[in-house]
Amino acid sequence: MNDKPFALLILISLFLSACAPQSSPAAPRPSIPLETCALVSPRGAQTDARCGTLTVPEDRANPGGRQIALNIAVIPAIKRNPAPDPLFLLAGGPGQSAIESFPSMLPLLYDIHESRDIVLVDQRGTGKSNPLRCLDLEDQTLTDEQALEQLKTCPQRLDADPRFYTTEIAMTDLDEVRAALGYDKINLYGASYGTRAALTYLRMFPQRVRTVTLDAVVEADFVMFLDAAADGQAALDAFFARCQSDPDCSEAFPNLEKEFAEVLARLEQSPADITIPHPLTNRPLNLTVTPRLVTNMVFNTLYIPDLTATLPVAIHAAYTDANYIPLISSAFMVADAGLYDGMFYAVTCTEDAPLIDPAESARRSAGSVFSDRTIDFAAVCAEWPKGQVSPSFRALVRSDVPVLILSGEADPITPPYHAERAAEGLSNHLHIIFPGMGHGNLSSRCVANILRDFLQAGSLDGLNTACVAGIQPPPFFVDFSGPQP
Repeated sequence: MNDKPFALLILISLFLSACAPQSSPAAPRPSIPLETCALVSPRGAQTDARCGTLTVPEDRANPGGRQIALNIAVIPAIKRNPAPDPLFLLAGGPGQSAIESFPSMLPLLYDIHESRDIVLVDQRGTGKSNPLRCLDLEDQTLTDEQALEQLKTCPQRLDADPRFYTTEIAMTDLDEVRAALGYDKINLYGASYGTRAALTYLRMFPQRVRTVTLDAVVEADFVMFLDAAADGQAALDAFFARCQSDPDCSEAFPNLEKEFAEVLARLEQSPADITIPHPLTNRPLNLTVTPRLVTNMVFNTLYIPDLTATLPVAIHAAYTDANYIPLISSAFMVADAGLYDGMFYAVTCTEDAPLIDPAESARRSAGSVFSDRTIDFAAVCAEWPKGQVSPSFRALVRSDVPVLILSGEADPITPPYHAERAAEGLSNHLHIIFPGMGHGNLSSRCVANILRDFLQAGSLDGLNTACVAGIQPPPFFVDFSGPQP
């Protein structure tokens, strides 16, 4: 991997919910054919499902024009008389496929799946819903300049009109899927960009929403990359402070923050050309290690607490031995998030880029080791056709629907204050903040049980969240063998 695609793409992460009414009506009758299929997780685990497609117009103002097929998977509830309102899982990015992203989380959602259908829809531009791709991320021959040029010219190569892949159009798709599957009301779970999608659906179709769960929240006026440098720096500062206050970490790495600064200074003077086995393909990977590459790797790693636990030993290895492999390997586990980059730019060049003021972005990025990502982002979006958003798209979403909000205290891209802004319009919400945790917090039985109970009740009243007190980030590695026993 070069520093380039990961400086240009936001690679985010993902996850679920359930309920049981006093009396169960007849099962919904889909108006689209569904066939038996299997969803396969990255580790090969299979989940039985029912799959189909729904054809919709690419340009909804021209229903007789070009058509695209939306890829749909329904995981039917195990009970014969399930709850009537399914759980729809909305993926992040923008640009992640729900059907590709969520299967690895399904075992954690068994209690929900037992009594409620789970529905996955590949948002237009992702997965098998007319996917939009620009870069071949396995092509390591591209220079930064070549990658930028390919991203700028990508709309000319897409079999699509990027103007029609925005969030509001996609949520209109989602409501058509809901209706075609025969559901009256639905429960929504959104992760990262999926929270923008969920809030948009709630605003557009409030009568169709029973509950909403927002994980790693993007508020209505969030602008992609605008606060990334500052938010990432806050997460990095918190990481160094946590290591310093941890007896084992501080004893093993008493000068960790200074070591990191020295690594960046050294690379600023003399970038390192290295060849390593690709952490995912094992093929030779040629890299020029620069400060920007290292900070991008660290930013990616801060998303996931299990990987953040390895950062002290990885930084120390870079400092003492100029060994950058641990930093790069950890970050690749986050960076390979299956992002359909064409869909990412189709959405964000319309919804975010026009709101970026270079001077304001530079001001917000000042003092951070992380680069101002809006520079390359704006350069790419200047060449992309822009769609339209409604006048209310950026307005605070107001609703009294029960909304459960999950935030990681150490999230480098959507820390809790973004959720607090969104919550200002949500009169019936509960915001749970997980100390020391990162981006996306449906990763434990505790949280899965909270979501199960929330969906069963359809209410936040009396929701038992006591188990949250036991959730904490994993201990830091003090060497490559792992944490102190």
